[in-house]
Amino acid sequence: MKINVYPPKNMMLHAYLLFFIITNTQVGVGIFTFQRVVYEASMRDAWISVIVAGLVTHAIMWLIVRALQKYKSADLFGIHYDLYGKWIGMIFNLIYIVYYFLVTFAVMRNYSSVVQAWIFPDIPTWVIVLLLSCLAFYAAIGGIRVIVGICLFSFIATLLTLILFHSSIQHAIWTQLLPVLDSSSWDIMNGAVRMGFSLAGFEIIAVMYPFILNKKRVMLHSQLAVLFSNILYLFIMVISIGYFAPDQLLRSLWPSLNMLKIVEYPYLERLEFIVISVWMLVILSGILLNTWLITRGCKRIWKLNPKPILIAVFSMILVMSIIFHKRLEVKDFMIRLEVSSIFFSFVYPALLCCIVFIVSAWRKKNQRKGGEHT
Repeated sequence: MKINVYPPKNMMLHAYLLFFIITNTQVGVGIFTFQRVVYEASMRDAWISVIVAGLVTHAIMWLIVRALQKYKSADLFGIHYDLYGKWIGMIFNLIYIVYYFLVTFAVMRNYSSVVQAWIFPDIPTWVIVLLLSCLAFYAAIGGIRVIVGICLFSFIATLLTLILFHSSIQHAIWTQLLPVLDSSSWDIMNGAVRMGFSLAGFEIIAVMYPFILNKKRVMLHSQLAVLFSNILYLFIMVISIGYFAPDQLLRSLWPSLNMLKIVEYPYLERLEFIVISVWMLVILSGILLNTWLITRGCKRIWKLNPKPILIAVFSMILVMSIIFHKRLEVKDFMIRLEVSSIFFSFVYPALLCCIVFIVSAWRKKNQRKGGEHT
């Protein structure tokens, strides 16, 4: 495996497109439920937990980009190969591929649950997963440029959805945000950790980096993307705390959808049905990016064709959706995946970046010694 990758120019992307790519990895079906999860830990200070988690995300993103800049045009798979060697590096790459496969399954399974709960309660899970798989496969074979185009449209859908929260703002009781810092520091940090699952996915930059033309602007657009996601989650969290009563927010499974139920237009009812349907575009972009990472990893390790990999991935997801159909099984799986996402998106990237910095400094030192001897 080559450490540095130089894709064809017709596959290269401008740095500003990272803004749409990273925001679509962070904003997904979790935006319907994250308020309750964070609120359980830090109560009315949940918005502070969102800010803390956002600041940590900015710091990890800075570390990742700085580590990538130590190489000419390397990605995560090449860095593993460079630092750990052929066999250990391949094991780490396989672990990441399996992780993104599980994330893809979780996204599709969660969205299926939302559709079943709000629109089609009698439709089997595997039918929804099959339809999503067919749509995702058709888009994925178009390549990275098609995927980025879908990310652009899903970003527009996200902005349009935000406008619909105007009714919730009007009915919010802002005194429910007070008193500030009523929760303990431990509870706020616990809420920030739980928020990490919703913000995970930004580490895609470590695989996307070789495909960027103007690499000097990678840091700027990556940080802007993380900033947008943080502001989006903070905006919805603040509205949710002001809109719901404390006990009501804890009992609500999908707070964001519940807030959209009060939006009414003379010519349109049950707006949440439309939002869930449109949100499929946002979900689709996340699925495509995750499957692209899987096929990219398989191509880098074994030089496999993406199409058979896509067929195998979606087939396994379909089988898993049939096997894991009980609510308790899915809930247990999601809890385990949330813990794993903290490691794969925050803890390990930080450790890997530190290793890159140390190895880079050690190599420079050896080169200086070698130059002095010559």
